[in-house]
Amino acid sequence: MPLSKNKNRELSSMGVFSSAFQVHWRRAAMCMAALGFAVTAISTSVAAQDAGKEPFQRLNEAEIKAKYQHCPDGYYTGPRPGKGVYTKDHFLWVVTPEFAERYCIPQEFVSKDLKGAEAVAFTVSENRDEERCSYNGVEERCGFPKSLRFELYFKSGTPLPMAIDTSIAMVPSLPSAYMIARSSKRLSEALRKDAPKPKREIPVKAFELSQIGISGIKDGKIVWPITTLHEQTYFVRVFEGIDYLAVEGSTGMFTNPRREAQDVRKFVISFDKLGDRSRTNNGRQLSEFAYLVELPESFSDKIRASSHLHLKDQFVAADGALARFCAEDCGKRIELLQNPCHRRSA
Repeated sequence: MPLSKNKNRELSSMGVFSSAFQVHWRRAAMCMAALGFAVTAISTSVAAQDAGKEPFQRLNEAEIKAKYQHCPDGYYTGPRPGKGVYTKDHFLWVVTPEFAERYCIPQEFVSKDLKGAEAVAFTVSENRDEERCSYNGVEERCGFPKSLRFELYFKSGTPLPMAIDTSIAMVPSLPSAYMIARSSKRLSEALRKDAPKPKREIPVKAFELSQIGISGIKDGKIVWPITTLHEQTYFVRVFEGIDYLAVEGSTGMFTNPRREAQDVRKFVISFDKLGDRSRTNNGRQLSEFAYLVELPESFSDKIRASSHLHLKDQFVAADGALARFCAEDCGKRIELLQNPCHRRSA
């Protein structure tokens, strides 16, 4: 990640950005080139970027309402042709035709192959509350943990296998608590204990721990368990007749050459039955699960591409510290990322 101005001044005063830096950068460039990524310095003008494009024709307020905001229950606030003001959209979307009609969702997000949910939004989220660092005696290397985040929209009344019948559940945000680690003994005790029944109106979880996951399927069974998806937020009636569930899981799990060789294109988000204690989903029949959300192949392809892009971004960076880090450790990190260990992985 980019270094702060103060950090740059400190490193410059130490002579880090000297000939030694040039050597490290050349090593990083060689490393990244071996990975198939180009390290280039690009400087282009806005005019050059827009060459060949049709001139922007901004719609007025009445035209925007008539074209993009005419649906009965709401409208999409992201970028659309002719809109001069919009909300930046960091999600990949797939929605049913019915959901699109209700909320004026762009047609490129629509798929008849989405089953079990009205809409799914995906992004690689970044936890800015916890910055993890390492120090080798010369420099500090830091980064924010990232997760695969899925936000699912269901019709109200969808029979999800919930452990607690509630209208809202939220994982609390405790940023300073990351600075205090529990001892192995206390952590082990906490994992063995059943979660206490909430004494407050809003429980932390509506579902059981490790009850939700994403997996690749073939011939009616799980053939590629990707990762467990941990509940973050559950909210009833986020829109009229629509409930919301946000879950997150580990990144890097879509990069596994042995699994990719199987050419798995179909993925599902699965919900275990309450009380299920299976140690892995690998090989399980889809009929064994309490509920499934079937993702369209085209959407699954986008998720996998986004996950791969996230891995590339760890190596392709203009920042000197990351470049030196790549030069030293890229091979080890790729090997690790291609062979992740996880409770629900094969």
